[in-house]
Amino acid sequence: MMVSPKSFTPRPFPLPALADIPLEYIAQQLHDLAPLYWNRPETADCTIVVPINGHSRSSSRHRATDPSHVASHLTLQLHTDYLCTKSSLLRGLFGGYSYLDLVKPEPKPSASSSSTSRASRCLPMPSSLQPHLLPSSRPVLFLPVPDPRSIHLLIHWIYFGKSDLIETCLKEGVVDWEGVTRNVEYLGLTTDIKVFLGRWYDNWLLPNTHERPVCCPQWFSDDSDVDSDSELEGDDSEVDERSPEYGLAEEEV
Repeated sequence: MMVSPKSFTPRPFPLPALADIPLEYIAQQLHDLAPLYWNRPETADCTIVVPINGHSRSSSRHRATDPSHVASHLTLQLHTDYLCTKSSLLRGLFGGYSYLDLVKPEPKPSASSSSTSRASRCLPMPSSLQPHLLPSSRPVLFLPVPDPRSIHLLIHWIYFGKSDLIETCLKEGVVDWEGVTRNVEYLGLTTDIKVFLGRWYDNWLLPNTHERPVCCPQWFSDDSDVDSDSELEGDDSEVDERSPEYGLAEEEV
């Protein structure tokens, strides 16, 4: 008789034994160990599947690193401890919560309050396009991020805690500020990356703009102290998969 593989059982992060340890301390310890785990799919304990808009699942198979093609999905072999430490969304999903549980509306703020709930900033989406765990014996997460082009950079930041690579790619036009910002908001990343993006906007985009970015989240004006409003045009071009130079391993889809 064929035995079905054991299904993955969600677990809280951090584990109860580490509940009293600040996430900031855990993150720093993980950053110190990042060279041992970065681009090491053989040690990974989860798979992240990122769909790329505009490409169907029926696309022909090819290597994700082939510059002559654009894959319909990115398949990334990663480590849950790193992801859960820096992303509130991933921490909740790996902990067994549904996407709707994590973004359900909070009580409406008073008219005098400028705060808005995260849910109020999330666009409605079909259930098939919501992030969710797929049936598997290990964590396999379907994660439709707003901007697949910049997800590699944010994962690098999650592992190493350094924004140098993001800054370089912003300067070179490999990714755009609005796309990175949408991903940060979607993933619920920690304040330090938000502060970096606020400073980047202040130094490089604010002098040339006069209106607030369309996607500008509430935390942007709060954390960056930028008295600003600018509208950035989104880049609708196809995904340019440059992951080999970022050092992040991918699999064929």
